[in-house]
Amino acid sequence: MKILQIGASSWVNQEIVLPEDMEWYCTEAEDIPALLEELTEQARNRLPKMEDGSSLPKVRLYFDAVVITSSLAEESLTPLMNCVEAYGLYVDTGVSLPEGSPFGIFRRKMLRKLEVVGDLQTKIDYLYLTHFGSQYGAKLKVPDIDVSEQFQGNVFYDGHVAVHLQGEFGQDFTPLLTFRYNLGTFPVALEIWLEYFKVAGNPEIYLELTPMRKGSLHDFLEPIVLSEDQLETPYILPPDEEIGFYAISVWAKGTGELGFGPLHWRYSRIGMGQFVLGGERFSDSKKQELIYYFNPGDLKPPLNVYFSGFRTAEGFEGYGIMKSLKGPFLLIGDPRLEGGGFYIGSPELEAKVVEVIQESLDYLGFQQSDLILSGLSMGTFGALYYASDFNPYAVVIGKPFTNVGDTVAAIKLKRPDEFETSADVLLNVTGGAQKQDMEQLNQKFWDKFKQSSFAETTFAIAYMENDDYDGKATAMLLEALTEQGTHIYTKGYEGRHNDNSRAINRWFMKQYVQLLENGYGRKYG
Repeated sequence: MKILQIGASSWVNQEIVLPEDMEWYCTEAEDIPALLEELTEQARNRLPKMEDGSSLPKVRLYFDAVVITSSLAEESLTPLMNCVEAYGLYVDTGVSLPEGSPFGIFRRKMLRKLEVVGDLQTKIDYLYLTHFGSQYGAKLKVPDIDVSEQFQGNVFYDGHVAVHLQGEFGQDFTPLLTFRYNLGTFPVALEIWLEYFKVAGNPEIYLELTPMRKGSLHDFLEPIVLSEDQLETPYILPPDEEIGFYAISVWAKGTGELGFGPLHWRYSRIGMGQFVLGGERFSDSKKQELIYYFNPGDLKPPLNVYFSGFRTAEGFEGYGIMKSLKGPFLLIGDPRLEGGGFYIGSPELEAKVVEVIQESLDYLGFQQSDLILSGLSMGTFGALYYASDFNPYAVVIGKPFTNVGDTVAAIKLKRPDEFETSADVLLNVTGGAQKQDMEQLNQKFWDKFKQSSFAETTFAIAYMENDDYDGKATAMLLEALTEQGTHIYTKGYEGRHNDNSRAINRWFMKQYVQLLENGYGRKYG
């Protein structure tokens, strides 16, 4: 981990204990070019030598965070433009900076205050805890929920979406359910998020996390009790070397019906972002959530939006390919169900997707026509579904989904025991699992998609000719778009849905680059 401090006096002194794998650099603003030149030369000297004695030429300096601790002019930081990621630029509390320029580093790197209460050691430890390089999240799932034998009411399941408990929960709080598997601990903080909702009556709940001392199965520490108010936002468990696992249970009282989905857990950045620095989330009344990450790039149009594909590990997908395009981009992920819920759900959840895209356009000062929506597999559904809300410049997709109801219908004979998550999507959206529900789910897409003429939108579609998930998607898209006179590029590859993802991905990026060159004069390669 490399941290660069810009200021007159270094935070690191004899009283500071620096983590073993943290490197700390300090320089004043006017000396930044000299420091970068020195570090570049050192990096070159560490590279292996070519046969002629020269070093390999490519050296990229990178800092996990840049912290401004003295007042300076924005342009003095320009040499650092490619040395730090967005959301990695901070100004210490109490330091006043001039207003940034429209295309300066403050806007491109989303300058934020380092609002940490405490001494210098506390601030350095906080940076160390929040600027690790990976992202990860998972869930304790609905099938892993054990309902208490004391509960005498009705229990029924909506697939893997939720378990419903209906009846008397007691006048006082009593154990209602436990998650069969414990939650392990890591060297970083963890964030937990419980999906639950009330269907009827007046029940109340709380979540109890019981820590178990590391190395013991029976040495329990003081439980952590989270009220419903505390469950309105993700709860952060700080790292604790003494704790090995947490046992998790839900207690309830009152009368009515409750629904419980999975319990999500992920590496926490303790207020600096969800999954990654700058990552965000939103949820609806059922506590179902979507995640998003906005990067301003070079602040030049268009805004590239990428909807993640099916992903069992929770987190963002597509950062590398979107960043390689150098422009502004927005990643949207769906951590619901087994690997995603196709970006559809409650009206409030869908409205928030539109709001997030519009807010990103507003930050950049772009029109809705300065927008490309994109995705692969499950992500294609999101790109197509929300295209009618914007009439974007282009939609770029690979292996499209439009008729998820048909995907569910094919489980029984065409793909036994494969991609059963599609049935959970059906239950989550329609509440049923009958033929009419499948048709309703199909129609939900087409009712939305056909709201727009897409007169100024270009569609680039790569598809599998023998797609066994949604074999009608491309043909139906072509039929609907041809009627509107829309400009369409298509490319088919022999095979089933997952037979040739490499070719689909190559074509996806080729079309993306071509659209950016033709429409905006961006040059790549």
